[in-house]
Amino acid sequence: MNITRLALRRPVTIGTLFACVAIMGLLSARLLPLEYFPDIEFPIMWVEIPYQNSSAEDVERRITRPVEEMLATLGDIKRMRSESRDSGASIFLFFEWGEELGGKAAAVRDKLDAVRARLPNDVERIILRKFDATSIPILTLRISSERDLSGYYDMLDRNLKRRIERLEGVGKVDLYGVWKKQLRVELSASRIAAHGIDLNALREMLMKANFSVSAGQLTDGTERVLVRPIGEYQSVDDVAALVVAPDIRLGDIADIRLADPVRTRGRHLNRTYAVGLDVFKETGVNMVAVADRVIAEIEEIGKLPEMKGIQLFALDNQAQGVRDSLSDLMMSGLIGALLSIVVLYYFLRQFRMTLIVTMAVPFSLLVTLASMYFLGYTMNILTMMGLMLSVGMLVDNAVVVAENIFHKRAEMPGDPVQASAAGVAEVSTAILAGTLTTVIVFLPNIIGQKIQTTIFLSHVAVTICISLVASLVIAKTLIPLLVSRTPVNGQRGATRLNETLQRNYRAFLGWSLDHRGWVMAIIGGTLAITVAAMQFELVKMDFFPQNESKRLFLRYNVNNQYALEKVEQAVDTIETYLFENKQAFQIDNVYSFFDIGRAESTILLRPEEERTLSPDAIKEAIREKLPKIAIGRPSFDQQRSGSTEALSVQVYGESTEKLRLLAEDVRRVLASVPGFTDLEVDLGPRDWEVQVEVNRERARRYGFSSQMVAEAVAVAMRGQQLKPFRGPTGEVEMLMQFRAEDRRNLDRLMQVPIKSPGGELVSLGALADWRIKPITGTIRRDNRATAVSVKAALQDISSSEARKRIEAAMKQLDLPSGYGWRLGRSFDEEEHSEEVMAINMLLALAMIYIVMAALFESLLFPLSIITTIFFSFLGAYWFFGITGTAFTIMAAIGLLILMGIVVNNGIVLIDHVNHLRWSGLDRREAILQGARDRMRPILMTAGTTVLGLVPLALGGAQIGGNGPPYFPMARAIMGGLLFSTVATLLLLPALYTLLDDLRDWSAREAGGRLRAMRSWFRPAVRG
Repeated sequence: MNITRLALRRPVTIGTLFACVAIMGLLSARLLPLEYFPDIEFPIMWVEIPYQNSSAEDVERRITRPVEEMLATLGDIKRMRSESRDSGASIFLFFEWGEELGGKAAAVRDKLDAVRARLPNDVERIILRKFDATSIPILTLRISSERDLSGYYDMLDRNLKRRIERLEGVGKVDLYGVWKKQLRVELSASRIAAHGIDLNALREMLMKANFSVSAGQLTDGTERVLVRPIGEYQSVDDVAALVVAPDIRLGDIADIRLADPVRTRGRHLNRTYAVGLDVFKETGVNMVAVADRVIAEIEEIGKLPEMKGIQLFALDNQAQGVRDSLSDLMMSGLIGALLSIVVLYYFLRQFRMTLIVTMAVPFSLLVTLASMYFLGYTMNILTMMGLMLSVGMLVDNAVVVAENIFHKRAEMPGDPVQASAAGVAEVSTAILAGTLTTVIVFLPNIIGQKIQTTIFLSHVAVTICISLVASLVIAKTLIPLLVSRTPVNGQRGATRLNETLQRNYRAFLGWSLDHRGWVMAIIGGTLAITVAAMQFELVKMDFFPQNESKRLFLRYNVNNQYALEKVEQAVDTIETYLFENKQAFQIDNVYSFFDIGRAESTILLRPEEERTLSPDAIKEAIREKLPKIAIGRPSFDQQRSGSTEALSVQVYGESTEKLRLLAEDVRRVLASVPGFTDLEVDLGPRDWEVQVEVNRERARRYGFSSQMVAEAVAVAMRGQQLKPFRGPTGEVEMLMQFRAEDRRNLDRLMQVPIKSPGGELVSLGALADWRIKPITGTIRRDNRATAVSVKAALQDISSSEARKRIEAAMKQLDLPSGYGWRLGRSFDEEEHSEEVMAINMLLALAMIYIVMAALFESLLFPLSIITTIFFSFLGAYWFFGITGTAFTIMAAIGLLILMGIVVNNGIVLIDHVNHLRWSGLDRREAILQGARDRMRPILMTAGTTVLGLVPLALGGAQIGGNGPPYFPMARAIMGGLLFSTVATLLLLPALYTLLDDLRDWSAREAGGRLRAMRSWFRPAVRG
């Protein structure tokens, strides 16, 4: 069925149908959930095994390595990375994108259950997590006050956390920086020794004393009664009254009190103590609506008397990021649409006709929004990007159709309906092929190898493909219906400039057809100049460039474990310096986090429109007089657009201490190489450890096993987590450990007695020896090999140049046997992404050729159109060189989209030339007439697309408000389309004739050979 003729016959039906679609689109625009990221399942799982008050070496030996050995038996793990700290182990599992993690998670749990028996007995839990878009908080808040908030957990929990949790759409709220009180059983080493209390027996007794279990039921006549023995503590006095030995209660040997946990970390917001609050949303709800409800509730909470003097600051607000991104795209789209309308009106010179063609944009977008809603998609930063990119392309089909209908109406002035139908039919195949070639370039990214870029690009492709298909349907139905009812202006927008342009174009085209050798020389010369320019690296390759963010991250690189007060003093020093120069550094806010071995400050800069310095210039200004601190060496941490890891060099081997020394050598070598800055060894701070070595001979003499002694040492050194105490406000953690003054006095701890199997009390000092030595605070392993990274930021060089300089510099180092180095994962990630994108481009090129071969029923003619893709790449390259734009991942995406766009003009031109030849014109006249007829629509479609991208190409809009910038992608499309449009109009006809001659020659050669073969088999004529 011909939908164009149906539309022309049933105008009321088509009008009401599009009105319904428009209404559905408007409703969908309000109903579509607003998200930051689409619901993407990232191929990452991590295992957390808490093990407090231990050492990194002990955690690595007893927990990390056994778990790694068991998990390594799983298949399809791309990478395994682990971190061992004094608080426990974290093992990260990386899989390929697109893997089904549901089954993988079940397999990981089975492996963890199998290794559980090999782990220490006091490992309480193993946590397995998966990472997806809902794992990212939509709001990260910081709460500050003039008063110290560290003891205000109950008040903040009651007034803030619980009230926000009750809001519709809120999934989880994390409150940190304040802690619930603990019931602390603080043992006195001297009293334990004086009363001869067995430490192991005391631990077992306290573990069993606090219980509540179900003991079945009793039946009394017709009634059934539940029996539940209760041994739970009802008050602190109950705990103190527990009998631990004849005439000795727990309160006699320990101080028992409700107290705040020992503070091991802190936060500052603008130099005042701060508390953190993360808000997570439920799956499938509107993120912006949830964030707005939370912000409104916070404003109401701020009016409470208890919250007086407390300020809340939004450190991260995904909803605002979506709003900023949407605002940037809408403004860019609006400006681009206005510029496109100006182009259309210039060529058409009819306001009504311009309005009809422009209507393709809003109607296509409304169809896209309705389709997204019914297909279950959300409005997020990726789908927004697709909508923005499609705006400039949505008028292409309408322009070609409208222009051809006017041609037919000039030939058939008395029948506008028939002329409209004939005009659409003539270009129907061309616009169908043009739409398919644009859509099909995304297919390799959807069905091919999965990486982060292709996963994200598939969401961009959805909106582009739906909107382009919608524009095709509109061009074949609504546009001819409206144009058929529009009076024809005899001039059809002709101006003196247009007439001069067409006359000169025809003259040049005739010259190029007569001098095809010169045309080939021009093409060859352009290629030669471009290849020569590539040797001088006119365009820098930097797939994942460092992101000029609105915030700077200053790491203190703390070198040892220190008392929290000492670390806080260093943070105060740096913060004082920053605030003394707040105006010069154009700082808005400063947020700092610190613990006993780590500190970092997040410097939030003023909005871009209020700054006169770039982020790099601000960093240089801060570095110039940055105070030196005794505990570390501050440096800036860099973020890279589109990449999850910083640039680094890894040194791997067996001994962490040896790796520390080698990594320092690497740092010194790279520091002497130009282009690297902020070089730091990413190993974590050192610590001091009390190593207690059990004397097996003495332990055996008294009847002790090494395990019994080790458990007693663990209680003495680390303490023991007991069953929770149920207080009036809920469960309270219960911890048994020695008093702080005893834990600092090893001689006292060594006097603590434990009872032998024979009933004899023996002190720990008689069974074990101890010594103090420095240890590594954090041990990192990559694919089951201990590794230390040297991180670096780049200054005025690209990552490809950085790779060359690193490889040259590392030749100076002679590493010992068993140790080696490798480039960090970021280099592999970049190289792999480049390979995948290159393969996908080649596949897209092949599919474009297949579509055009089917269109022209020829294998040669599509080759002439394919050349426009290479011309577009040349144009993008020179445009990048002229504007000083680096080739990034966004530029690669721009080239991919460009491939589908640039062939449209060639298809429209060659298809029309073929139609003219089939109608009886000779080849030269068909080319001259066809090119002249298609010059205006080609210029209009190229002009609307290019001008529609001007705001993005010149502006600083970023994905999500703080992600990679759009301008490399926009510039790639603009530069490539401009150059390819010129090549299509001026050079493509000559290439077409060359291929046509080649086809005729091959046909003649094939015919001659066929005749020769027939003559071989023809019987001889006998006389």
